[in-house]
Amino acid sequence: MTLSYRKINLVISNQIKFEQIIGYTFENKKILEIALTHKSSEKNNNDHISNQRYECLGDAVLELIITRYLFDNYTKMDEGDLTKIRSSAVNQNTLVEVAIELSIGEFLLMSRSEEASGGRSKKSILEDSIEALIAAIYLDGGISKIQVFIERYFFPKIANLSILPGHMDYKTRLQEIYAKNGKRLIYRDTSKGPDHKRLFFSNVEVDKKIIGKGEGHSKKSAQQSAAEKALQQLED
Repeated sequence: MTLSYRKINLVISNQIKFEQIIGYTFENKKILEIALTHKSSEKNNNDHISNQRYECLGDAVLELIITRYLFDNYTKMDEGDLTKIRSSAVNQNTLVEVAIELSIGEFLLMSRSEEASGGRSKKSILEDSIEALIAAIYLDGGISKIQVFIERYFFPKIANLSILPGHMDYKTRLQEIYAKNGKRLIYRDTSKGPDHKRLFFSNVEVDKKIIGKGEGHSKKSAQQSAAEKALQQLED
């Protein structure tokens, strides 16, 4: 009984720590527990609990919110280009990148054998766990809460995508526009927050005038966001 009690306390402690990392507190802790339970876990074997069903829902929710964001912000792109960007924004590489940012692998409940085989860092498991987490936040807090999460961890990454022929990154496109007039762009960067949740801010300036402001979870993504905002101003 003592061992079981200690395990329960450890699970609760890990959940609280994870909630602090992701910046969201669950009303229903059971939902979070399911999202963090890999199919190999003894919890799954004993209680038939795992995050597999959550993966399916999370994938759909992520695609919906990303699609709406692209639809609203990339008004000059046709269906084919929007689909390509969405595919890259929700692919395994992006999901794994978010999983690593959140250190979600450390908090997953899995069997000892799965852990021994490197399960906490397997791309497929990390990808599935982020999809399950998205579903969990959606189930617990509704569309408004998961919107905030996806805005924070996925939207900035879209600015870094350069997957389409003829489409350069925002910084390059902005630089080319101003270079024709002999203008020089300057990015002024700041950051705040602890290392695991550090947020970066960037202002892009021309002739000491701010023409775009952005933020992201890296200096690069913040600069790309600032350049994107500046380009949007030019197109309006």
